[in-house]
Amino acid sequence: MFDALVFDLDGTLWNATEYSTLGWNNALQSLGIDREITIGELQKVMGKPGEECVRILLPAELERYPNLLEIIKHHEKIAIQTNGGKLYDSLETTIKSLSRKYNLFLVSNCGEWYLNEFFKFSGIKEFLRDYDCYGISKENKREMLTKLKQKHQFAKPAYIGDTESDQIAAGDAGYTFIFASYGFGVSPNPDLKINSLAELLDMG
Repeated sequence: MFDALVFDLDGTLWNATEYSTLGWNNALQSLGIDREITIGELQKVMGKPGEECVRILLPAELERYPNLLEIIKHHEKIAIQTNGGKLYDSLETTIKSLSRKYNLFLVSNCGEWYLNEFFKFSGIKEFLRDYDCYGISKENKREMLTKLKQKHQFAKPAYIGDTESDQIAAGDAGYTFIFASYGFGVSPNPDLKINSLAELLDMG
């Protein structure tokens, strides 16, 4: 049995892309930029740090507006604070039940403000032993997972995520990777796969 379950956020615990997309488009509109981001476009880059998302989706606009990321963050924050995101699979109940059996953690590439909004809407912070995100540590996912493993002396940790980059980071950090197939991405060779968050309750 695993001695730690570490969760990714977007596409694993909740889906906030509808309102993140709204925030991005409000930012572009505020600058008079004739470009609309779709939910599908944003889902393809979810899980990457904000700077990388902007570079991938809006390279020309970023050259013209060096502060574009800050403007997007401002509008996205308003949209998420107002609307939150869709919590997966009776999230609070599932996490509460898992916390009786496992030590639970969270590691995400999101900003600190975004993580705090998720905690506010989800109510699961009290069930986590620790957490980290790019906005706090400015480290990539592999580095955050490695640091968490060393700090808490995990012997057999698992990382639950929904993308190939999650799988790579987990493998590099010495974690079993559990693929959340209901999320945004793909994982060619996961160690384990779940089709819903609640399936974790039946593990081991």
